Amino acid sequence: MTITVWADVGGTFTDCIVNDGSSRYHTKVLSNGVIRSKIAEWITNHSFRVSELAGQEIPGFWNNAAISILDTEGDQRPLGRITKHENGVLTFTSTTFGKPTSEIQHRNTESEEDSETDHELKRDVIIELNAGLEAPVLATRLLLGIPLDAPLPALDIRLGTTRGTNALLTRGGAKTAVLVTTGFADILRIGEQDRPELFSLSIEKTQPLTDRVLEVNERLDARGEVLHPVDIDTVKILLSELKRDGIDSLAICLLHSHVNDEHERLIEHLARQAGFTNISRSSEVAPLIKYVSRTETTVLDAYLNPILSGYVARVWQQFGGTSQCHLRLMTSNGKLVSPAAFRGRDSILSGPAGGVVALGHVADRAGGNNAIGLDMGGTSTDVSRYEGRVGRRYESRVAGVRVMTAMMDIETVAAGGGSICHYNTDQRLAVGPQSAGSNPGPACYGRGGPLTVTDVNLLLGRVPENRFPFPLNRQSAAVALQSVLRQLPKDSGLSSVEQLAEGFFSIAVTHMAEAVRTVSTAQGSDVRSMVLVGFGGAAGQHLCRVASVLGMGKILDHPDSGMLSALGMGLADQGQVLTRGIYELLKSLTTHSIQLRATALASEAEQQLKEEIEPGQQLEHVLEADVRYQGTEAPLSIPLYPAETLQERFHEQHHKIFGYAQANRAVELAALRCDTTLRSDKEHFLDRQTTAADTSGTAKMWHDGQWIDALQIDRDSLPTGKIITGPAMIVGDHSTLVVEPDWQATKIQDGIIEVTYNEAELTLKAEDQSVVSDPVLLEVIARRLQGIADAMGEVLRRTSISVNVKERRDYSCAVFRQDGSLIANAPHVPVHLGAMGHTVRQIMRQFPTMSPHDCYLSNDPYAGGSHLPDVTAITPVFCDPEITHGSPDFYVASRAHHAEIGGRTPGSMPPNATSLAEEGVVIRNFALVKSGSNHEAELKRLLSTGPYPSRCVSENLSDIAAQQAAGAHGARALTDLAQRYSAKIIDSFMSQILDLAGDSMRRWIQRLPNEPMSFEDHLDDGSRIAATLQRHQNQLDICFETSSVHPHGFNATPAIVTAATLYVLRCVSGSDLPLCDGVLRDVTIQIPEGMLDPPHHEEPAKCAAVVAGNVETSQRIVDVLLGALGAAAASQGTMNNVLIGDPTFGYYETIGGGSGATPTMPGADAVHTHMTNTRITDPEILESRLPVRLRRFEIRHQSGGTGMHRGGDGMIREFEFLKPLVISLLTGRRNVGPYGMSGGGPGKVGRNLLIHDGETELLSATTSISVATGDRLIIETPGGGGWGRKSV
Repeated sequence: MTITVWADVGGTFTDCIVNDGSSRYHTKVLSNGVIRSKIAEWITNHSFRVSELAGQEIPGFWNNAAISILDTEGDQRPLGRITKHENGVLTFTSTTFGKPTSEIQHRNTESEEDSETDHELKRDVIIELNAGLEAPVLATRLLLGIPLDAPLPALDIRLGTTRGTNALLTRGGAKTAVLVTTGFADILRIGEQDRPELFSLSIEKTQPLTDRVLEVNERLDARGEVLHPVDIDTVKILLSELKRDGIDSLAICLLHSHVNDEHERLIEHLARQAGFTNISRSSEVAPLIKYVSRTETTVLDAYLNPILSGYVARVWQQFGGTSQCHLRLMTSNGKLVSPAAFRGRDSILSGPAGGVVALGHVADRAGGNNAIGLDMGGTSTDVSRYEGRVGRRYESRVAGVRVMTAMMDIETVAAGGGSICHYNTDQRLAVGPQSAGSNPGPACYGRGGPLTVTDVNLLLGRVPENRFPFPLNRQSAAVALQSVLRQLPKDSGLSSVEQLAEGFFSIAVTHMAEAVRTVSTAQGSDVRSMVLVGFGGAAGQHLCRVASVLGMGKILDHPDSGMLSALGMGLADQGQVLTRGIYELLKSLTTHSIQLRATALASEAEQQLKEEIEPGQQLEHVLEADVRYQGTEAPLSIPLYPAETLQERFHEQHHKIFGYAQANRAVELAALRCDTTLRSDKEHFLDRQTTAADTSGTAKMWHDGQWIDALQIDRDSLPTGKIITGPAMIVGDHSTLVVEPDWQATKIQDGIIEVTYNEAELTLKAEDQSVVSDPVLLEVIARRLQGIADAMGEVLRRTSISVNVKERRDYSCAVFRQDGSLIANAPHVPVHLGAMGHTVRQIMRQFPTMSPHDCYLSNDPYAGGSHLPDVTAITPVFCDPEITHGSPDFYVASRAHHAEIGGRTPGSMPPNATSLAEEGVVIRNFALVKSGSNHEAELKRLLSTGPYPSRCVSENLSDIAAQQAAGAHGARALTDLAQRYSAKIIDSFMSQILDLAGDSMRRWIQRLPNEPMSFEDHLDDGSRIAATLQRHQNQLDICFETSSVHPHGFNATPAIVTAATLYVLRCVSGSDLPLCDGVLRDVTIQIPEGMLDPPHHEEPAKCAAVVAGNVETSQRIVDVLLGALGAAAASQGTMNNVLIGDPTFGYYETIGGGSGATPTMPGADAVHTHMTNTRITDPEILESRLPVRLRRFEIRHQSGGTGMHRGGDGMIREFEFLKPLVISLLTGRRNVGPYGMSGGGPGKVGRNLLIHDGETELLSATTSISVATGDRLIIETPGGGGWGRKSV
């Protein structure tokens, strides 16, 4: 019988399971293939006896292995090679500490006192043995008892590996070049133009994986028609150049090749003729629309393929080669493939995918169809889901790289066993995101490491020390914890190390619970009806607490939970997941045409797997359709058949998930997917080889403020069906399950332990809580409030129709206190967040009495709005279910940019408007739902009437419905939180959150000089904005001076000024606190009437226009404040607003530029800065939806200011119009470039150019014009200012 091996090669450890036909064995080794042990006794200077060495009982096992010793600092010193291994004694030869053996032998003749070598070798030291084998091969030999120099038997290997992930994280891939369409050489550096950290002035973008980027002179249109053929001679020259430069791997990524791969195939043929063997072609790697994502995926594939192929070949050879070893590898989508089919694009989640496969198996075996997986490792915890089938996603972002391929849906949170527990500079307790890693590791490892989650569990009695893989240093952990306790203020409420340890434990649990909520919210799932499945060595210590926080009443713990990913390798099926883009309206397709494409896709999958099919086996195809409304991005995946009802089933599913359907809107078949499986036999698995240990008795465990006695039970000795009532610790070989009080555990089939809650209600009683100064509860509630805002944003994104929301992410969500103070927000668009509180307070004044389920709307810039396209939806939150009306306990709100809200020009941002009425429909204090009455009909009339009505009322109503759904979700979540802690306690901690932010800002204010700090800048038309910042002890006064009311839309309201000020203070304070109104506690803002505070009138026609105040003036306010503080050179200072449309449609985008340099870093190129962070529409999406062609999308090189640190470069975006249209521009920094700082040079000014009939015209910064077919618009955005004088 062929022996089967299932292995998961992780970053630190490799888990391995071997089935030899009679039993199942398992082990865990270091992934670097090194085995450590301690020398128990030196016999001679060349031989010693070891203690607890893997394989020590196997005669001759370690023969010829390299041996080294580790000194007290962890440094490695080569010792030699093992020549004999017998009866637990190892004999070595060769060099010691760099000295030849002959010298050692000479010293052996000396006396013991004179022999330095003998003295050193007789010390109690740690040794490392390295057999030169990959970890899964070494583990297999250990489990089978086969020495290194003996051949292995025939093996069936199923392997998952993080080798590709590690190469990506460390940037250790192959030397790679990419060929792209002319005009898009910088596509990887621009990406989607968003910045990763919202409040960082020193922006660090993810760098591309490529060594070279070359442009190919060719072009297809959005339908795949050839506009310009490939210049073959030039391509040959380019390929020769790359070959000379030593490029190892080549990626080919041409625009619209997902529609027509002719050009890519031609270049691939030329590349192979030029001698390239590692070639990744985007039309084969990811044949789907979205040029940026497809290019990044293809480059990733090319970057990793040579690394993976070398690793796989090495493992295969060490296992015995093709004649002795049947090798299959796990892909990110949970399918096993042959070595030839294992690609870089599919390798990123190779290891974790096995755990998700096993999650489904465990849930099915225990009768839990819906399950959440909690995989806790050393540095992080992965959360996954199973709802009758494993959860997948088809576009992800890993290590900053977009990956457009099927992957397991896994959410990662920085709360692993090695996550550092500390008291941070904001005077808050924190867990992570930093990790101690494996070296030095947690404090209890005894290597000088910091306090971690592992230490906390040890000190709380949740880790059985006698079953840990190596001795732990409890004293080191206690010292580390005591050190943190001494940092806390005396009135913290935490007086003992046990209280602090439990506090850190609770914070870590909160992080894990929020990750679970993120996964479930994204799919609209109710986590309370699901079971929680733990895997990873440390998960079992946290499961009961995580389940309690989430209201989950059932837990499943598998006997192999410590190595569940390896088990998943054995449970997985061979197969492929193929996706092909269609991008056609359903009404234009027949059932027959859809079936033909589906059949072709299934045949392609079958062709790829034909060599794997054994006699009697059958392939199984599951066909899905990705369907969406025309013009939207996010599809729903539904079963393809019956194809004739595809549209009806899509509407039903959309209504079920999002709460509405648009029966009259066109539906698009975006893609077909074929999940092809070659089923494996996983109905029966051999029993694990177990050895019961004597761990019966009790142990002390700290729980809920006191030490309690917990049963300690060996897992393997626990009989099936026996009920264990908590508190208890059920201890296995590689994991420990903590059963907390009020929970009970029972071993069921397959050795799985089912843990259930004893009571019907999982929530804590609010009356059991008291309002105290509790830094732990502060962190728990603060993280939960942040999670509520994040979840609202996810609901809004999922349920919205608008491209602005779904793709550009032009929206924000937040939680507010009873008085309207901003408390927590999802970090989306800064200009929204600081202004929303003004709108909330205006609605509070207008509606002093509210009811549960009410919803109020406003887009009034004079009542806290930003500009008319930004509609705010406010939902009051009542925590007492008995209250029917009155004053709410809290508020939640969302603000979303609507692509159309009326006005003089399509897109609702007319550059030459002179009043608010000309900018669109004004929604003032509108009660959409009030006391149970819905007023959508009145809202529809408001949007449809007036001098400038909305051009797309149905889309407005759909997006408002999405905002309403987000508000309802936030209200429910806050109510649930209040049921646990009470509204009074939550409000008390909201006050503490505000004070923490205020105190942090006060500390920053105290460091400011006493002298006033002033700066001024101007808009392109000369309008002046100036600010003076003056510290008065602990207070900061900010006094603005401005020009009079602007004749057009560059007026900003006080809400916008406040938002910009709040953003700047958050950036410069150096605090990691969330953006909240507490930042402004000790800050006063004075704004005179004028451009930053235009007078308000009841009639919109008498109100000044404000459309550019939000998008342009706000940026200049930020530049002025940063200039006064000397914190950074000016960034591009504009959002470069471009609006394109006609009476049938409107399109809006903003374009990034260069960021300003800082004292520590140069500016970033091609990125959105300061008051916005919206994404830009992908070139292929743009051309497929609009009558435009994107000729260029590149970095405007040398546009950043000079200096010791250069300013970031701007961008060039060139449009060609394919029909007569109207374009509107709202841009800035077209006259004077963004300023440099401390001697740095200014960035280049931006330019707007129109090419008509061969003539180039320089357009003004703001304009609205008609363009003809063939006209071209070129937007050159400003560079950022430089910092410091450039050294000569």
